[in-house]
Amino acid sequence: MSELGFARVDLDRGRRRGYPEAVFCEGKTVPEVVAIAASLVGAGTANVLATRASAATLAALADAFPDAVVHERARLAVLNPDSRSRTGNVAVVCGRPEDEPAAEEAALVADAMGSRVSRWYGAPVDDPAALPGWLDEHERPRAFVVADGTGGALPTLVSGLVEQTVVALPTSSGGDFAGRAALLSALNSCSPGVVTVNIDNGFGAGYAAHLINAGAGA
Repeated sequence: MSELGFARVDLDRGRRRGYPEAVFCEGKTVPEVVAIAASLVGAGTANVLATRASAATLAALADAFPDAVVHERARLAVLNPDSRSRTGNVAVVCGRPEDEPAAEEAALVADAMGSRVSRWYGAPVDDPAALPGWLDEHERPRAFVVADGTGGALPTLVSGLVEQTVVALPTSSGGDFAGRAALLSALNSCSPGVVTVNIDNGFGAGYAAHLINAGAGA
């Protein structure tokens, strides 16, 4: 552990779990985020993720870590990036532009953890009959992340057409009740093989999909 006074940073998580602690930026000041990130990077940790970062936080991280890779739309930065080889394939699916920020967070997390990632954006959510043909245009991955903030039906529709696990990612964009309807729809999916993370939790979705993908190749 690294004691910073305002936070205890878990420097051993990478050894225990295979991937280091991420920095959740919401609710933290910019100096706090930078200090936590510096503690992780200073310990030699690669691919440190800073998630849910404001524009000001992303700018400060880019200044503090010259090799940082900043993704404004996903509100995420990768610090001390490495060029590890990628394994398997995770497909990240969404149908609407409003869902892409959460989908991008999931894609970037899975990529940083070591998965090969395919982005399947533009799914025909308004024409479910076209979905089987659209899916057949793509090579099957080992796991799916499906982001949907409308009625939450897309994860179930995809799951009914594929044999792989689908990680449902409800989003708060574009639907009623700030994503709660999409969350309840995903949690109550009638299709076996759908697992659900919380609203806008692209980090959790990408993390889970990577574990499924990596485990399938073991």
